[in-house]
Formats: sequence, structure tokens, C-alpha cells
Amino acid sequence: MSGSPSDRHPILSYQPLKLFFQLASVGTIIARIPLWSAEAFIPALRPHPKWTAKQTLLTRLAYALTDINGHIGVTETLSLEPGSEGDRFQIIEPSPAEFYKGPLQSSHVKPATVGGTWTPQRPLSDSGSSSDLSSATIILYIHGGAFIQGDGRDGYCGYPTRTMVKLGGADAVFSLQYRLSGYAGLNPFPAALQDTLTAYLFLLRTLKVPSRQIVLCGDSAGGNIAIALLRYIHEHGAELDIPPPRCAALISPWVAPFNYQHTSTNNPRWGSDFLPNGFLRWGAQAYAAGVADGASDAYITPLGNPFPISVPTFVNVGAAEILYDDIKTWAGEMKRAASAGGRGGSVELREEDAAVHDTFLLAEKLGWEESADKVISAMGEFIRRSGSA
Repeated sequence: MSGSPSDRHPILSYQPLKLFFQLASVGTIIARIPLWSAEAFIPALRPHPKWTAKQTLLTRLAYALTDINGHIGVTETLSLEPGSEGDRFQIIEPSPAEFYKGPLQSSHVKPATVGGTWTPQRPLSDSGSSSDLSSATIILYIHGGAFIQGDGRDGYCGYPTRTMVKLGGADAVFSLQYRLSGYAGLNPFPAALQDTLTAYLFLLRTLKVPSRQIVLCGDSAGGNIAIALLRYIHEHGAELDIPPPRCAALISPWVAPFNYQHTSTNNPRWGSDFLPNGFLRWGAQAYAAGVADGASDAYITPLGNPFPISVPTFVNVGAAEILYDDIKTWAGEMKRAASAGGRGGSVELREEDAAVHDTFLLAEKLGWEESADKVISAMGEFIRRSGSA
């Protein structure tokens, strides 16, 4: 099965090999710093002529650190405790079982209690009743992280959630902490998609947010999950009385998770991004564990599986990211399907000049704040247009 990872973690995830590998890896990073510094401070040596020294150096460092994580392959443990987010952290119980049907039915993966963080604040009064959300624009945000990293909280998602309120047309953002996949059969598909549906139904049915006021947003793996939710609503929404959101915003969506064998010969952007093949392989195989063919399954691999989307959809792709060709091809497929379907949906593709993968999420970590702000501003304009249509 294409989606079947090992039934145990990689040998490097076990002590003392893990410690030895980490120490050795740190040593190689230190040894490469002079080379990276020369590359960063001599413009002619930079992977992209429009990059700054800071972007060059941080991208190289991010690649090395991500590669270490990919070899170790240990998924972080999430908590439903409020933590530093305090009362902005919301716990959500799953909806009745009848809402999880078709691809969301599984004998071994059941809907679960999930959490999420509100920005700027939880839309509840002191009495616990919902404030008036009938005219507020609420973004349901599904974070990236190759299905294996992230928690939706401030430390991981603070930049995009704050900036979506500042520039992205949101009155509030709910950043979902969905279950992460991992080796040894940890939370494979459809766990994350079940959790995303749980959050969407919570906004609709518990908080009574009109669907026309909800924007579905996802980046990288979160974009993949958001596409899967739109497909699920397309296929089962009428039967289950689940209306589609106002629109969707997808940033560097991971539309072909099993296309992870990138090399300098098959991908012209191989040298201008921070995503190593091992990390991508870990995420794809862990998420699709147990699926007969994750590379062709429509809910896991959107590329090659277009459908007539019913909502306006904004897609942003970095011009220097290794997923560029996959995303552009998928956007073209979806544009044609939307045109043929006549369901009122549309796909708007925006290219982010000289950008690596998912600056939306990683702006502060990689030095791409100015570029990411432009992405979120363009996204905000799109959301406002979709609301007036």
C-alpha cells in the first residue's frame, strides 16, 4: 500500500541513537555555517537573486533542521489543556455520528474531542452565551505541517492568525488543533478531516455562524485538508444539511503528498526551498497509513482528482517553492472543473514572487514577513469581494 509506513518508528527515534544523531547533525550544521554565510552575503551565490541574506541563511537552516526531524520521525503529543492561550482555547466535542459518513467512516479512526485557539478573543460573553456572529467574518484556519507537526496555538500559528485579523478581512480566526498523524499508526486519515468537519459544524450548529460568514483557510497540509472538506461538502453536504462556506483560501496547498522524490533533475526549484524529501515522505506515509492507494485517493491527493467546486477559492503559490508545478496544475484542473460544473465556484491563482513554500505560516521564522503580509492582504481583498458577490 502506498500509504503504509513502518509499524514502528525509525531506528533513529530511539535513544541513545536519537541523541547521537542529533549531536552529529548539529555538528554538520555548524560546519556548514561558513558556506551558508558566504552564500547569504554574496548576492551572486544566493539560490534566488531576489532573496535577502537573512532569507537565504534561514532557509538553509530550516532545511537542515527539518531534515533532522524527518529522519527521527517523532510526532509531538498534543494537549487539550488551555495553556498560555487561556480562555481563547476552545474545546469541541464531535457532532453526532451520522455526520461522519463515506470517507469519514472508519473502523479504527473515530471522531474525537478537539481544541482550537481563537484570535483575537473567544466570541463568547461572560455568561457563556455566544455573541452576535451573524455579520462577523470568521476564518476557520487549518494549519500546515505535513500532517505531523503543529498545534494551532500562538507559538506555531500566531503570525498568520494575527495578520488575518489585521489584514485578511477576519473579525475572528479559529485555528484548529487537529490530530496529528505519525508512525506506528498514529491518527491516520481520516482523523484530521474528521476534526476539521467537527470544527466547521461547531461554528455552524453551536455558535450559529451563518455559512456565508465562514471562510475556510488552510496552508500546506492544512490546504490539503481544507480541499478534502470542500469535496466532502460537495458530495454529502446536501444530504447532511451542511452548507458550503462563503469562500476558501489555500496557501501552498499540498495537493500531491506522494510526489516527494524531488531532485535537481526533476524539479527546477529543488535548490530554492526548505522541504527535504524525508520529511515529506514521513508526512505522506503517516497520514495515508491504511489507505489502499493514497497517491490516487481523491481525499488525500487532490491533484488529478478535480471536482466542480461550489465556492470562490483563492490559491497562493510561491514562485520558488518545490510544490509550484503541482499547485499550478491542480489549480488549472479545478478552474476547468468549476467552469464545466456551473455551480458558482471559481479558482483564483496568485503567484508569490520569489517565495518559498508557505511564507504565510513561516514568515517570522524565515524572514518573509513583507511577502506574507502581501499574501494575506490579497486574501483579504478576495474575501471581501466574495462577500459582496
